[in-house]
Amino acid sequence: MKKLILVATLTIIAGLLTQNTTLAETASNINTSKKYAVVDVKKVVESSNSVKAVKEERKKQKEAVIKFIKDGNAQVAAEKDPAKKEALKKKLNNDLKYMTKTYDTKYKAELKKINDSMSADIAKIGKEQNYDLILTTDAVLYGGKNITNEVIKAVK
Repeated sequence: MKKLILVATLTIIAGLLTQNTTLAETASNINTSKKYAVVDVKKVVESSNSVKAVKEERKKQKEAVIKFIKDGNAQVAAEKDPAKKEALKKKLNNDLKYMTKTYDTKYKAELKKINDSMSADIAKIGKEQNYDLILTTDAVLYGGKNITNEVIKAVK
């Protein structure tokens, strides 16, 4: 009986040693040299000529809407016939809704295009420089090579 317990104990110890050796070999074979980078996306966006152009266009659109509202209010105030005044208000409101919807759709489409382009530029840099992971600086407290300036050059 003692021999059986001794054999069982030795078998268990041998199994554990083999398992530990296998785990150690597996751990040593894992590539631990990963490359990580970070990008300050806010700084990239602020430096982008495309974003500046879209912001300028958005400013012009807002000015056009304000002018349309002022002109519309003047037209409504000048109309004396109550029925025509109501019809004019309704038409101008519909025109204003269409105008703002068109501007908003165009603005969102331009921003999406810029976002897609920036993401592609970042991915390209990541592939060219063999990064395994690129995160925003807002998401990282420590570590990773800051490639913000490289991205800014690629985006401009």
